[in-house]
Amino acid sequence: MRCRLFEWSQVSTIMGEALIVKGIGYVKNRKTLTLIMIAVTLLTTYFVLHSFRVFDSNTFVAKNGVLSLQHWDWQDKKTIALDGEWDFYPNELIVPSPDEDVFERYKNNRQSIPVPAAWDRYRTENATPYGTGTYRLLIHVPKDDRYGVKLNTIRNANKVYVNGEELGSAGIPSKSTEEYRFDYKKYVVLENSKNKQIELVLLVANYDYAVGGIVNSLYFGPADQILAKQGREKFIEAFLIAGYFLFSFIYFTTYLQHKRKFRYELYFSLFSLAQAVHISTINERWIYLLFPELSPSSQLGIQAISLTLFVLFFLLFVYHFFNMSASKRIVTALSAILGFQALAVCVLNMTIDLMVKVPFPLIQLIVSGTTAIGYVYIFIMLLKAYKQKTDESDYVLIIVFAFAVYGILLAIVLLFDVDIEIPSLLLFLIMVMSLALLMSHRSQQAYNKVEELSNELLEFDRMKDEFLVKTSHELGTPLHGIMNLSQSLLEGEEGPLKRKQQESVILIHSVSRRLAGLVKELLFISKIKQGEVSFTSRPIEIRMIEEVLAEIAYVMPPAPSVQLINTIPENSPLVYTDEQKLKQVFFNLIYNAIKFTKQGTITISAQIIEEQMHISVEDTGPGIAVEYHDLIFTTFYQVESSRSRESEGLGLGLSITKKIVESAGGRIWVTSDIGKGSCFTFTIPLATNQQLFEHNEINNHEMNEQVTSAQMKNREMKQPQVILPTKVKGSKPYTILVVDDEPANLKVLINRLHSLQYSVIAVGSGQEALDIIETEKVDLIILDLMMPHMTGYEVCKTIRQDQDLVDLPIIILTAAGQLSDLVVSFQLGANDYLQKPVNLKELEMRIESLLLMKKSAQDALEHELSYFYTQITPHFLYNTLNSIIMLSWTDQQKTQTALEHLSTYFRGKLDYQKQRSLIPLEEEIQLVKAYLSIEQMRFEERLHIEYNIDETIQTYIPAMTLQPLVENAVCHGISKSKNGGTLRLTIEREQQHIQITIEDNGVGIPLDKQQELLRGRNERLGFTNPFRKLSLIKGTRFQMNSEVGKGTTIIIHMLEIKDNRQLF
Repeated sequence: MRCRLFEWSQVSTIMGEALIVKGIGYVKNRKTLTLIMIAVTLLTTYFVLHSFRVFDSNTFVAKNGVLSLQHWDWQDKKTIALDGEWDFYPNELIVPSPDEDVFERYKNNRQSIPVPAAWDRYRTENATPYGTGTYRLLIHVPKDDRYGVKLNTIRNANKVYVNGEELGSAGIPSKSTEEYRFDYKKYVVLENSKNKQIELVLLVANYDYAVGGIVNSLYFGPADQILAKQGREKFIEAFLIAGYFLFSFIYFTTYLQHKRKFRYELYFSLFSLAQAVHISTINERWIYLLFPELSPSSQLGIQAISLTLFVLFFLLFVYHFFNMSASKRIVTALSAILGFQALAVCVLNMTIDLMVKVPFPLIQLIVSGTTAIGYVYIFIMLLKAYKQKTDESDYVLIIVFAFAVYGILLAIVLLFDVDIEIPSLLLFLIMVMSLALLMSHRSQQAYNKVEELSNELLEFDRMKDEFLVKTSHELGTPLHGIMNLSQSLLEGEEGPLKRKQQESVILIHSVSRRLAGLVKELLFISKIKQGEVSFTSRPIEIRMIEEVLAEIAYVMPPAPSVQLINTIPENSPLVYTDEQKLKQVFFNLIYNAIKFTKQGTITISAQIIEEQMHISVEDTGPGIAVEYHDLIFTTFYQVESSRSRESEGLGLGLSITKKIVESAGGRIWVTSDIGKGSCFTFTIPLATNQQLFEHNEINNHEMNEQVTSAQMKNREMKQPQVILPTKVKGSKPYTILVVDDEPANLKVLINRLHSLQYSVIAVGSGQEALDIIETEKVDLIILDLMMPHMTGYEVCKTIRQDQDLVDLPIIILTAAGQLSDLVVSFQLGANDYLQKPVNLKELEMRIESLLLMKKSAQDALEHELSYFYTQITPHFLYNTLNSIIMLSWTDQQKTQTALEHLSTYFRGKLDYQKQRSLIPLEEEIQLVKAYLSIEQMRFEERLHIEYNIDETIQTYIPAMTLQPLVENAVCHGISKSKNGGTLRLTIEREQQHIQITIEDNGVGIPLDKQQELLRGRNERLGFTNPFRKLSLIKGTRFQMNSEVGKGTTIIIHMLEIKDNRQLF
């Protein structure tokens, strides 16, 4: 029947016997491999010879249409194959009768035909496989009993009569093609013998298969034995079908468990499923038993589709299992062809009944051609896989060898139409099991490798921890050395530093502190793993998060479309934990949420569940994939940058958070959906009544020693209110400005600073602080970060527009302890941070350090100005004395006057006991006038002087600044002009600055010379020296405009300095 073409896949199962060895052990050497291949060859040869009945010792063979079984011992041989010579009536469908011998009328048409065999050359002279015919066999049995006949492949429609009674049929055999209906089922008929004889008649018709007639043996025997034989074959097929379904389910589940990582598991599952369906459509046709409404045409369609899909998925399985063994293009092309073929057969069979309307030989040709090509390429892939010489090459060699044997068997099946169905199906299952074992072997190898790597990773992790501890200690020593050395340089212990040097040292100090913070985190990770981190737990209010949340959100503001929401109730009970550690947990989680949320909300909530506080930080960010939920709490692990706005940090935050929470007796977890956001939840134990009582007892004894934010609020009710602004005079020459909106905090800080003999000014807002700075001399500011109306950050930003880190140091008080790790000091404009509640001893040390830094910077500037002063003094004297000498030759009276002007310089400028870096502007003007008087005596009418000076201006400037510039204008500008010129000195106010203009109409300065002068590349001390001095003074700008032949104008913009110590 038609099923034979679609049973190709059964033959390929021969390769399975080669892999059965995997069930008992793996191939160890070439000798074993050779023995396996010999066994495959012998076993295959046996099946082939058995199919041709070479080993069949059956002496019961039909002759001339009669089979004599009088001497049959059914105890020894249960069933007999009805092989031999049958009577055959070509082109006839003779219906027998139980009452008469109807075959007598057709005796002239009777032929003897071998069974099993194709009827082609016996049916007609044209030897065509198409038409009809009647088979007849008389069986003589040893006794009358109930017997059975098992009918196998009869192509392609048949009807069975026993003793003249119709007992079964497959399809409708008819001489009319319109009435003809094919079917290829196998079935059993049972009947009693009469007079120790059974007449067996088969009416057969075939109009669509390439081979017709009885092509497989029919089996005869006692009814119970035939039924038992049928039952065994059905059981075997049911077992095979169930086995394939089981393989399909197991490997599909494995594929899902492996998170769709190994695609060959999916293809193996689909391959097993397709094979299960295919087996159900052949032999005993279980699909018909399950779905009896299916027509033979539909069953053939399912058979063709399942065969095509079986080859397709087998191809894909081999390709992905032995990857890099084939051309992707060829596999893709074959997959497309097979997939299209399966889809076409499915659609066409449902729409036009493909198996009836289309010539079956054409369908045979197409399906067999594509599947054959697929099998050939599978063989090629296996051969390439073997040539790769991997650790699986021995197994692949067996598969390759089996495939070669399969090719031979395929040719035998096609040429001789032999029957090896059940053995081949069993062997095919063995092959599939062997492939499964091969995959298991690979999985086991992978598992062993993973286990080995896991052990190595555990060792590496231990070594990493040890390395981090040692490295952190080794890094900590030089870092603290850098910090201490930079601190001592800032404080001037090694001598004063120039301003640029101080700014560089401040940066070094700030960066080294941040690095020290990272080292501290690394040490913390190691210590907390080893249980060496101590927790100072006490009852605390959970609402303290408000200040932490506000500071983090301000320093690192969320996106404009993100809203921060705190829903923790005000009356929440106290929790029992370490306050600083809890702040660190809050900081890490909120910072993480802000960093990854671009729009929506960040909500902090809390609820009480079973004597524990469950606190959640929920955001509407991109979410975290389920596979990362555990990994994100791993040290140094960071989710891919696609989740973050930027890549930053070391991946320590969540790891530290988890360890802190667990060490405090809680737990932490995350729930997240991609695209919807994440929710981090952790638990903290509530404070018990006993813990609350013990805490209150401790507070009663330590009330005067420890100041916490909560206690400061309680004290505020008992102490007099602070009247702001408050000024307290101290004996030390430094004034500290304290800015905080909490009067209790201000009171504590004022008392402490006053006890240290500092002058203190206290204000309650940022604007008041800015007003104080405008009117008072302030040396240092202590500033609360979070204040209403104007935050500490905004105050810093405004101050830094005019005064840098050296000019006016600022200490910021923050609730979030990790704030200094989040930003570099320069980003907020602060010199230092202190966490609240403030440790007053630490505050004292920070203040002393910053004031020493400020004093060191001031001394450095004074020394630098003194250097420039000493540099310019000889230059001035040389030029002045030269002028007087020239006058002495022409006018002694003028010489005397000039000496009087020079004596002014000697009295005021060469008194080293009174030498200062800054002098009043009027003294500098006196020196300028004295010099210009001497020069006027020298140049007479060639030099004209004009003064436009605002006498109300009272400021300080660096000594010997204007005189060298004036001298430069006279000597290098006006004196070189043929007709002389005019020098104009103007000093006037311009808004908040003083503008000094020195203008001459001399020869001017070329552009290239101007660039050299402004860049300090020219050796003219009269210009470069004042320029460098002025560049040391904050808020000073220097401008020069000159044109050759027209003169030069120098403009100086500077702030008004009212104190000769106000260098910053």
